[in-house]
Amino acid sequence: MTGSFPSGYPRPSAERALLDRRIILLSGRIDHQRASDAAATMMTLDALGDDPVELRLNADSDSLDVAFALIDTIDVLGVHVTATVASTVGGTMAGVLAVCSHRRIGTLGRIHLREPTADLAGPATDLHRRATELETRVGDFVRRLAEAIGQPFEHVEADLRLGRHLTAETGLGYGIVDEIVRP
Repeated sequence: MTGSFPSGYPRPSAERALLDRRIILLSGRIDHQRASDAAATMMTLDALGDDPVELRLNADSDSLDVAFALIDTIDVLGVHVTATVASTVGGTMAGVLAVCSHRRIGTLGRIHLREPTADLAGPATDLHRRATELETRVGDFVRRLAEAIGQPFEHVEADLRLGRHLTAETGLGYGIVDEIVRP
């Protein structure tokens, strides 16, 4: 790393110490703001040096916007992004995990595959158009996830619909993680 995280950012000292080590924690329910903050932090770390950035994930989201904000950021960075799952990753955060260059999971880690959700509201004339757009975006998400893990589109689509749960071992076999971290 060529520099530490800029001091103008008001961050707690523990978080600052992690950022100085190029580690970003994403835990709990991830909303648009938290995804935007994480994306901005990844871009800042990319600008500060060439060492990999590590995401430590214990996160959940059903939002395509959240997933694509993070996936698209990871795709354009000039550094590798690795991921470590200690506990559980769920929903569209599984796609974020999948696109990282190296993916680790603890022996007790879990991945919950499930379809993204969205609230559709508004005039009836707009609902069909919006539903079609959502279907296209879900297809884009499934395609990106399937490509990242080397699985057929139809297989991943079915697993998302079923809400498949993966253990560390089944996640390794599925291709969504590369390594199981053993104590």
